[in-house]
Formats: sequence, structure tokens, C-alpha cells
Amino acid sequence: MAPNWGKINRRELIGGAAALTVAAGLSGCRFPFSSGKSVIDSLPAYDIPAPTGYLRTNWLKDPFSYCSYSYMAPSPYGADLRRMLAAPVGRRVLITGEATSVSNPATVHGALESGLRTATLIEENRDRGSSVTVIGAGASGLACARQLADSGFEVKVIEGRDRVGGRVRSEELDGVPAELGASWIQGVDGNPLVGLATDAGVETAPFAWDYEFVNPQQRREGLAGELQMNTGLNSFQGSWRAAAVKPLSEVFPRRRTPGLQWAITYEISQEYGADPEQLSILATWEGDYYGGGDVIVSGGYSNVLTAAAGDLDVTTDMKVVAVEHNRTEAVVEVEGGERFTSDVVVVTVPIGVLKKGAIRFDPPLPETNRLAIDGLGAGVLDKLWLQFDEVFWEPDPEVFQWIDPERPGLWAGWVNGNSYLGKPLLMGLNGGSQAAALSGWSDEQVLRSGMEALNSMYREAG
Repeated sequence: MAPNWGKINRRELIGGAAALTVAAGLSGCRFPFSSGKSVIDSLPAYDIPAPTGYLRTNWLKDPFSYCSYSYMAPSPYGADLRRMLAAPVGRRVLITGEATSVSNPATVHGALESGLRTATLIEENRDRGSSVTVIGAGASGLACARQLADSGFEVKVIEGRDRVGGRVRSEELDGVPAELGASWIQGVDGNPLVGLATDAGVETAPFAWDYEFVNPQQRREGLAGELQMNTGLNSFQGSWRAAAVKPLSEVFPRRRTPGLQWAITYEISQEYGADPEQLSILATWEGDYYGGGDVIVSGGYSNVLTAAAGDLDVTTDMKVVAVEHNRTEAVVEVEGGERFTSDVVVVTVPIGVLKKGAIRFDPPLPETNRLAIDGLGAGVLDKLWLQFDEVFWEPDPEVFQWIDPERPGLWAGWVNGNSYLGKPLLMGLNGGSQAAALSGWSDEQVLRSGMEALNSMYREAG
């Protein structure tokens, strides 16, 4: 039975599909990786237990993403950039995905919304039985393909990865699913992802975003930083147009206390995948939110989309290199030269891929679409999962916080896997410039950095 996508209406894409994934025992990864055990064995002794396994994401090195999700950069076009990106390319090519969603950008349900919207547009302008090639088997591509197939269109989905799911990816760590891409469903009231997860038998757990500072002495500094950050966010009095072109950094002091820098990194850089200097003030205004609180997916997010794909005609391991179109047909060319002809092509690749120019368009994209691609930002948020033999931290808090006195914001927040997976796992997050800097580091360097942060957290707390 085809899934009921329901009414689509912020930010589940809060992680990365692993471009460089490493873990003890993990094999078969299509990207460069090394033995998790050898990297772990190279670590020095710490005051805390050594990890026994790990997973790392590196969005900027993923040739199928080159980012985690889109963000609103300073631009006179504001949110119109998202509509401009979705503007039809001639009569046979459409671009869709979370970057085109005005109401829910940078989310899984925003990607679903865009795919359904594009499918409806095709249904309104093409006869049933027309052929459609969908590039990308992520949430947007699958939603679009599913609706069109159910409406009588001839649909083929081409995916460059060796799996469906796009920027939703689950890997096993300590016998449970560790989310490398999307982790949360934010706003459960009426959110179609809840129904899809239920239909797929995928478990979720309530997530209130409660956090504790491991070092209680940092709590006052962190709360003061959050208050200062919120005061800055609420201080802007300009117009919508002014908010669109001004960087968010203008509402904050240039010289920031460690507490303020931690708050900005945790609440902004890790939320949008970009720093205030890169974001438009408008970025904090866009998007809607379903009520009812959030849940974190504990049963394998990728299973939600795998189940939704159903019996769709999906071909994996085919990287698209060109899209050609004319009055009579549209042609998709993949690496190796194979070509697929159809009446319509739907492009659902991430904004990072479009900005890289990884797909050649012939004729070239119109100015409207190119302005949108140039104007939208490609954000980055990366994860480091660490597995231990036992829980040496407080077992119940959802998130642990820490303010690095030298680099406030680096490893600012750690999600406690024990709280919802029942396993001795921690997930560290880095976003914006922090994540971009770590992208060029080796696995050993990233692992050492994360372990040094945890070691300092618990040494200072003791």
C-alpha cells in the first residue's frame, strides 16, 4: 500500500549522511574509511574510559551532498530565492528539495512537501502515462515519485548512492541504529513523518531538549550567554527587506564572552549549519513549526524512507552528470555515458551539489535558478558518535553541554544515547565554521579532539 504522506507542514536534517564514515567493524562503505579499531588504539590514555567504536560524518566531503542543508544567506531576494530555485526550467525540468521549501526549509518534512508540490504541478500540466525521471532517492524524490506513480505516470528514480534515503542514513553501533543524517521529527502534531514512522514500525522517543552542564560552574555563564543571545535576536527593529540583506552577526557584539559564543554556536551554528556572519537576519524568521513537541527517532530513520519507497523503480549507484532538454524530450546522462530519456526530469539533489556545478545543464539553467543557487547557503552540521563499554556519565539527561574556555562552541553539545537508546553512546555535534574546520581533519584528529573535550568536561566537573 502506498504511504499516506498527509499534510506537509522545522529542522530534522540536523545531521549528515556520512561521507566519511568510520566505526569498529564497519565495512562496505563506499567512501574512504579506515579501521575504527586502529584509530581508537592510537588514542592516548584519558581520565575517562576509552571508546570502543565510533562513527563520523563529513558532509563537505560527500559528493552527493556537499552540505547538510540549505540556509538563508544575506540577499535582497530573501525567501524568494527558494521560489526562484523551484521555477520550472523550460517545459521539461523541475528542481525541488528542502532548499525550495518556503514553509519548512532544511527539514525532512520540508523535503516531502517540495516533492509533493512538484508532483502536483506535473499532474496539472502533463497527461497521465507521461514518463518522468526523478534524480535522487531522498525524501523529496521518493515523495514526488510515489505520488506520480500512484497517479498513473511512468516513473524512474535514479540515485547516485548505493541506497535510498539521501541525507537520511542509519548505521548500527552497539547493536542499535545510530543516525548519521536526520535524527529528530520536530513538531509531532499533524507532522506526516509521525504517521510514516508508525506505518514503518519505526520507534521514536519524546525529546524535550533538556540539557545539563557537566561542569555546574559553567551553568551560570551559559545561561547568561543565552540571555544575551536572545536579547540580540530580539533587538532588530528594521524592515523585512533590511532583515533579508543584513547578516545576523550585526545583532551581536563583536567581542563575545565565552558564554555568548557557546550559546551562538549551540543555538545558531548547530541549528542552521552556518555562523551569524553567514546568515541573514531573515534566516531566523523563516519557516513554520508543527506543535506538540519533538521526538527523536530510535528505530532507524532510514527505515521510514525505505518503507515509503515501496515498489518504486529505483536504480542506485548511478551518478548523474548531465541533464539535457529540448521541445520534445528530456535526457539524463549518468557517469559511464548511459542516458535515460523521458518527458520530464525532476532534480532533487541538495543545494551543495547544485552550487558545485556537479550536474551540467544543457541548455544552461536560466538566470532565475542560477541566482537562487548562488544566493542560498549550503550549511554543514557534523556528528561524532562514540561507543563505550559502560555509561560513565549521568544516564538520564538528554543533552550535555560544555564551554571550552579556549574555543567556546567546539563540542558544545553532546546527545546522550543512553537516554533514548539504552546504550553507552554519546553523539557530539559541530556546526558552521567549527564543522567546516574539522572537515579537513583526519579521523584520528577528530576523535582526539572529541575525547579531549569529554575528558576536560568530566575532569573539570570532578
